[in-house]
Amino acid sequence: MSVVAFPFPAPVEPRLRRIGRIVAVGALLCVAGAVLAVPLLWSSDEMLRHWIATQSPLGARPFTLNLSTRPAGALISLIGLVPVLYALLQLSMLFSRFARGEVFVTDNAWRIRRMGLALIANALISPLVQMLTTINLTRANQPGELVVMFGIEQSHVLSVLSGLALVAFATVMADAVRMWHENSEII
Repeated sequence: MSVVAFPFPAPVEPRLRRIGRIVAVGALLCVAGAVLAVPLLWSSDEMLRHWIATQSPLGARPFTLNLSTRPAGALISLIGLVPVLYALLQLSMLFSRFARGEVFVTDNAWRIRRMGLALIANALISPLVQMLTTINLTRANQPGELVVMFGIEQSHVLSVLSGLALVAFATVMADAVRMWHENSEII
């Protein structure tokens, strides 16, 4: 097996720089949008009822919206968003480095690893967040109408698998960067 190593980093294409800037800014906009969406969702009866009917496991079951369930629901939602926000921030920082031409560096591998771990954490806490949300929305119901729902969905399994793939990819990338640096010192 022959290996060709270049002693100097290859120049980064303008296209990669442009993509890097777009993804970095897009990820930050997603962070801002997600953080702003939580209070908007929990402050609007219409949006909240639509979300509960279509996205929540409660569906058509009775629930209560009042001044105590709204802030608690928003807080639970924000706690559930923490791994996603962290992954998006790591994505933004990764692609910022790509935009600067820093592609094959060890720090990028660690950012990819952190994104993978955040996806795994998100998949693990999502059922708990779902359960706390259903309890919160039904705790003020009539006696006997408290709903506790806990479920693992296909998206949770896919998130864990994606996270594991990113962790594995990051490990391979870190080894490749290390070998590239070792080879570049020999030449």
